[in-house]
Amino acid sequence: MKNLFRMLSGLLIAAHSAHAGALAEAAARKAKLLPSGCIVTGERLGDQVSYAMVGQAPETGDTKPEKIVFEIGSISKVFTGLLLAQAVVDKKVTLETTIGSLLEEKVKFADPRVAAITLKQLATHTSGLPCLPDNAIAGAVEEDPYANYDEKLLWNYLATARLDGESPFSFSYSNLGVGLLGHLLGGLYQKSWDKVVVEKICQPLVMKDTALYPESKQRLATPHDGGKEAKPWHMDALAGCGALRSTAADLMTFGEALLHPDQTPLKEAFTLALRPQADAASMGGQIGLGVLLGKFDGDATLHHDGGTGGFCSGLQVIPAKGIVRVVLINNNTLAGSEVIAGTSTVKPVDPATQKEITLSAEMMKQFPGLYDLDRDSRFIVKLQDGRLFVKLTGQVFLRLFAKAPDRFFMKEVAAEVAFNRREGVIHSLTLFQNGNEITAKVSATPPPDYKLRSAKALQPYAGEYSLMGLRKVTICVRGYTLFAKLEGQPELPVFETMPDRFEYDVVAAALVFTRDDDKQINGLTLFQNGMTMPAPRVKTPSSAPKQ
Repeated sequence: MKNLFRMLSGLLIAAHSAHAGALAEAAARKAKLLPSGCIVTGERLGDQVSYAMVGQAPETGDTKPEKIVFEIGSISKVFTGLLLAQAVVDKKVTLETTIGSLLEEKVKFADPRVAAITLKQLATHTSGLPCLPDNAIAGAVEEDPYANYDEKLLWNYLATARLDGESPFSFSYSNLGVGLLGHLLGGLYQKSWDKVVVEKICQPLVMKDTALYPESKQRLATPHDGGKEAKPWHMDALAGCGALRSTAADLMTFGEALLHPDQTPLKEAFTLALRPQADAASMGGQIGLGVLLGKFDGDATLHHDGGTGGFCSGLQVIPAKGIVRVVLINNNTLAGSEVIAGTSTVKPVDPATQKEITLSAEMMKQFPGLYDLDRDSRFIVKLQDGRLFVKLTGQVFLRLFAKAPDRFFMKEVAAEVAFNRREGVIHSLTLFQNGNEITAKVSATPPPDYKLRSAKALQPYAGEYSLMGLRKVTICVRGYTLFAKLEGQPELPVFETMPDRFEYDVVAAALVFTRDDDKQINGLTLFQNGMTMPAPRVKTPSSAPKQ
């Protein structure tokens, strides 16, 4: 059941840190939310580099914080993108080389559109491939989901895969795509992906503790899933999407290379990898080859987060200020970017000082709709009982309060939304937050008809449920939203579409609550991937009233 849902990276509407400061200070504040494990940080501010640790990792003995090994998850994608750039420099391939041309003797493609996918599209999440292959479960191991997904399964998937739509595709985050890219790049050099990464990237940059299984593995921090220990992850054919382990010292070296690529032996490869290749609005900007290009406090950044079953990580580089920030956490409950966000120096407008105005009912009817960022991420604007609400995929509805005819602010977080018009007609909205802005275009697709109810009305659903007797599902309520947390996975919001039916918006899945003869909730059923999984209720919080 591990990895039933995909974690979103870089959520855009989140509570702003009330205190700005150095990365170590931000980590100390966030560590209060950490049920176990530690946070190791590395920060370069100009010529000064510092490392710190908050929390405990007794299993690593007296190892210095910057030498403790962590799984870095999707930060591995930046290495895979750089490796593609190096393969282009080595004249092994071009960015427009297709996977069909590389696999013509190994895979017979049922869909020519799959064969026509380019290496650049794999590196920029614009291939049209899903996040994971539909046969991923065939190789899954409990708490180690990628361990047995081998080349044979990957080739079998590609042979039968069909794309939805026609190229060019917009950004759609795909572990499958980057994992496939890594496997293909390894084949070009007739070695495994990880060995090529070490040879072509880590050794030239003198990164001695970055590998699939570094020699320093005895310094690996124990992974944690919330308050309990988890298992380290292992990867085979999809290793390129997230298999590397590293240290804060090594990632600082890599960040410094991103900061001054012209001072490295990989100048040509870095130059190509850091060039914008596609839009990635849901990630805050654009994407190069594997590396995300965005803004932080108004300055251009190079960044990526990572997460596995028991680790989270974050890497941020701000070239204009000479800043490198590294966050490594041996717990999956806190994103690296959340810690980095705590260093923001932007002073947000206090919502309490904003002056609300009243708009006419006719004016309010102009704003609701679906606003697309990319294939996976969108804003939903909903009007209910004369009040306007907005949500981003994977997040909750927040109420909007008018401050001008087309400009709204929020009270829960320091953020504003502007509706943009062309010849009087709304064509997009722009979110302003943390000194940054992202714009989403009006979609022709009607928004889902989610029902918003009060916390009191949702409270009867709260409690614990036992999914097929194997995993605990915890349901809780915050604000207008019901949250579901499958044991070992992140908490995600679900939204009511029919009485007792709540749907996820990050995956095609739904929860349907069941009732007994007295119409009291006695269980739920999870529907996903054609499977029906019952979960009887095992615990009811005392705060959950009967209906």
